[in-house]
Order: sequence, then structure tokens, then C-alpha cells
Amino acid sequence: MNKIVTLSFLALASCGLSLDLIETDLPSPDYSNIDDWIAHPEKLDLSDSSYTGEEINQFDIPVFFVSPTVYFPEKHEPWNLDFSSAAGKALFETPVTFQSTAFNVAGFVFSPSYRQSAYQVYNVAPNATTKRSYDIAYRDVRTAFKSFVGQIGSQTPFILAAHSQGTDHLIRLLQEDFPKQLHHRLVVAYLVGMPVNDCEMSLPICESPTSTGCYTSWRTFHVTAKVFNKYPVECIGVTNPITWTTNSALADVALNTNVMYSEKKPPLQALVSAQIKNGVVVTERPKFPGSAILRTKDYHRGDINLYYGNIQSNVKVRCLQYLKEQSSYRE
Repeated sequence: MNKIVTLSFLALASCGLSLDLIETDLPSPDYSNIDDWIAHPEKLDLSDSSYTGEEINQFDIPVFFVSPTVYFPEKHEPWNLDFSSAAGKALFETPVTFQSTAFNVAGFVFSPSYRQSAYQVYNVAPNATTKRSYDIAYRDVRTAFKSFVGQIGSQTPFILAAHSQGTDHLIRLLQEDFPKQLHHRLVVAYLVGMPVNDCEMSLPICESPTSTGCYTSWRTFHVTAKVFNKYPVECIGVTNPITWTTNSALADVALNTNVMYSEKKPPLQALVSAQIKNGVVVTERPKFPGSAILRTKDYHRGDINLYYGNIQSNVKVRCLQYLKEQSSYRE
């Protein structure tokens, strides 16, 4: 079966999901066991795929990738995903396949299964229950990151990457639990799909395509969309995912490469442009096979897929720049 990317551009069918969920004790992951990793260098997994012809692991710089929300429970199910079941782990396969592979040109991907929060946490005002749910998910991500750092070695550089809920957890990690001694090893953090408060962020935003030790971030909408921003616009860190700058110049559609929309069909070329406006990236409506049913102006689920090839190219540029800088420093 040709599985069209469910991360793509269809309106959320889950908006009517019940909020009547339960809090329950769930087993915690053991990241010394590779079975609790969806992607790991010691096993052949979906993160090892190449959909654009790019060779994976070109720089031996590992990637820590945190998946977006994949858990859409029904009434009376838990607030957090039971990752320990085969069905729970299988939910992570789509983002690992179609999102993490945009970064594997740098190196092998580590991506943890974790007790992520249900989609419903975004449907209600923050409260004690949603906070507990999010804290459980964050603790797993933090534990996985510590395991990741221990497994890759004390001098190895790395990339952080995430989308949506995964990005929220990485932002918190960078703000609260990212040791200073790791800063020089961070090539770049791709914090995609959630707003980043740059006015309070400990890590600087990447100002150019070759910047390292910094973060990039964007959320994608139609040019006519009305966007709600949780932070003042002037504080939202936004990077254009085609030019990799922070200015408001339009990046022409001709520069858009290898849009990933299906595992069975070739990537699309020159599908969308990109321009920073009102704290987000705006573009025209993407037209691809099946897009006639697209009605939403929020392209959140396509944040990575729309700029898949541009991300791959940028990952290579930043890895090369980082290694060049480290070589010059050692000399």
C-alpha cells in the first residue's frame, strides 16, 4: 500500500476527540535497551532510509530526533502513551520515516519512544493534569538525551532535531538541562513546528546558513492565514527554511527542493516558497497529487516535509562548517 505521508497537509480529523482521559501509571523506558529506541545506530530501522538519493551518515555526526505528537487516544484512555506496547512503538514510525530522515545525512539517528502527551493537551487551557502529563513526557526525553550523550562518546558533535511536541521538549531541555560543557559540541538545533521565545532562549538563533551552535525554527502557514502567537512577534525566533536567514525577504519557489510527500513516489521540486511574516513562515497552497482535498491554512504537519531537501542541504552545510571550525581551532 502506498502510504501517503500522514504528517502532511490534511486537516486534523482529531479535533473532536474527547478530553475524558485518565491518569495512570505507565512503565518508564530503559534507554540502555535499544528496543526502547525507535531509531538507533545498532539496529536497522526506518531512519536509515534515503528518499532523495542522498547518502546517509556523511559526517558521522549523530542526530537526536524527538517525534511530534502521534498519540490521539479515545475516551477513557491514558493521558500519556504506553510506549511499551508494539502498537505504541509503531505510532512513532511515521515521523521517524518521513521527518528524521531529513537529518540523517549528518549521521545515524537516535530517536526515543517515550510516554508522550496525548493530543488533547492542546485542546484545553494548561492545568495540573496537562502539566503532569507533559512532565512525564519531558522526563523521558531528558533521560533519553542523557543516554544519547553517554552512548556517542565524550567528544562527538551532534545535532538536535524535533517537530511539534518534540520541539517543546527540546526547548525545555536546552533551557533547563543542557550542560554548558555540551554547547561546543552542538552543531545546530532544528526546533520545528512550535514557537521559540528568542527573548528568553539560552541558545542564539542561526542568522546565516553556515551558523553553528545555534537553533533554527519555523511554523508554516498559508500567506492569508490568521496566526495566533503566544509570544510577542518580536520575540519569536523564526528562520526561513530555504534561505536559512532571519530576514523577511521572499525565498522563491524555484529554490524549494525535494519535497517529501510519499514513500513510493519521487520527491517534488519547486512546490512552495517561504517568507517570514508575523512570527511564522508563510507560503502559497502546495499543489501535489491529492492536494485538492486540502482545506486548512495551517501547514503544521508539513513543516519538515515541505522543505525536506532544503533541510538536507543545510544540514550538510552546517556540518562542513562545524568541522572546519573545529579543525581551525585545533590547529
